[in-house]
Amino acid sequence: MTAVSIVGGRCLTTSGLEALTLTFEGDTITALNPADSVASAPQKDPEGTATIDASGLVVSPGLIDLQINGGYGHDLQDDPGVVWELGRKLPRSGVTSFLPTIISGPRSLNRAMLEALRARPTGYCGAEPLGAHFEGPMLNTGHVGVHPPEHLTGVGADVINGWHRSTGVTMVTIAPELANALDAIGELHRRGIVVAAGHSAATADETLAAITAGVSTVTHLFNAMAPLGHRRPNLVGVALADSRLTATMIVDGVHVAPIAVAAAWNAKGPDGIALVTDAVAAMGQPPGAYRLAGTPTVFDGASVRTADGVLAGSVVSMNHAVANLAEFTGCGWHEALAAATSIPAGIIGETRRGRLDPGSIADVVLLDDDYRVHATICGGQVSYVDDAAQQRLRGSLAKVS
Repeated sequence: MTAVSIVGGRCLTTSGLEALTLTFEGDTITALNPADSVASAPQKDPEGTATIDASGLVVSPGLIDLQINGGYGHDLQDDPGVVWELGRKLPRSGVTSFLPTIISGPRSLNRAMLEALRARPTGYCGAEPLGAHFEGPMLNTGHVGVHPPEHLTGVGADVINGWHRSTGVTMVTIAPELANALDAIGELHRRGIVVAAGHSAATADETLAAITAGVSTVTHLFNAMAPLGHRRPNLVGVALADSRLTATMIVDGVHVAPIAVAAAWNAKGPDGIALVTDAVAAMGQPPGAYRLAGTPTVFDGASVRTADGVLAGSVVSMNHAVANLAEFTGCGWHEALAAATSIPAGIIGETRRGRLDPGSIADVVLLDDDYRVHATICGGQVSYVDDAAQQRLRGSLAKVS
C-alpha cells in the first residue's frame, strides 16, 4: 500500500493554517507533522511512497455538503439513482462527502433514494454519500418555497415509517409547529436521525420545545421561514440566540444578503454556522431551462427560479460558498473552511471526517488563495485534478492513484 505525503502546503488545523506535512495510507490519515522542505522529499521512490508538492496551496479536509438536490445536470428528484454520478463530479468543487437531499414528493421517491444508496457501484471513486437528507414532507404550507404543495403532509407515524439512521436516513427537516411534530422529532432523534427545523413559522416557544424534543439544527437559516420580529423572535430569533442550535446557510449572495450573512455569523460565532449549497441540476451548467421535481425552472446565470420568481435551489458550489463566507464576514481561512468541514461533520456525528487528524478518513482538498480547487482526494483516492495542476502533480498523483 502506498504511503502518501502532502508537503509544502498550509494545512487547516483548529487554530488556523500551519506549515505541516500530512501523510495518509490507504483511506486513512496516519500523520500530521512539522513540515519538511519539498526539495528534500523525493517525488516518488521504489519503496512504495509518494509525495505531493502542495507548495503555495491550502491543504484542507474535504468539504461536506449536508443539503444538495443535484448538480452538473443531475436532478436527484427526477432520478435518485444518479446519486453516484453526482458524487463522481462533486470533487470538482472540493466536496468529498454529502447528503443527497430529497424534497417533498411521493413517498416512493424517498424509498428510491434509500435503494440507490444501497446500490454502490463497484470501484466507485468520488464523494461519499453519508445518507439521505429528507427535506419534507412535514413542512408548513405557508413556507413551502419550491416544494410541491400537493406533497406536503401532516405529521404521522406512517410518514416516517422505515426512516432510521441504519436504513440510510441521516437528516430530516420538519416544521416544529405542526400537530404531533414534537412526538415525531423525539422518535426520529431516538432512531439516530439528525432533526432540523425548517420551512417553518414556529414561534420561539415552539422552537424551544422542539430543541428539548431533539432538534439540533436549522435548515437554510432565513429562507422559507417566518422573518425575524423583534417582539416575536420565532425560529430565526432562537436560531441566532441559542447555542444548542447550529444553523445551515446558503451563502451564494442571492438567498441571503451579505450583510445578513455577517449578522448571523456575528450572532452565532464560527462554531454555529455550517454551509450548504442547496444546489440543483443547474450547478456547474450553463444558463438555460431546467427542472426541479418536475417544476420548470430557469437559470439566468445568477439564480434559479420558477416562472413565478420563486427561488428553486442554488447554483453555488461549496468552494465558492466558502469564498463568499470569507468575503461577506471577514472571517479567516480556517473559520470559513471549518463551516464546510468540521462543523457539518459535527452536526451529523461524523467523527472521522472534517479534520486532518491522524485516524481520520483521507478526504483532502488542495485549494489556492482564490479558493479554486486544484485536486481532491476522496478516501485516499485521487478523484479530481484540475488542468492547471495536471502537469505539476502528474507524477506523484499517478502513483497515488
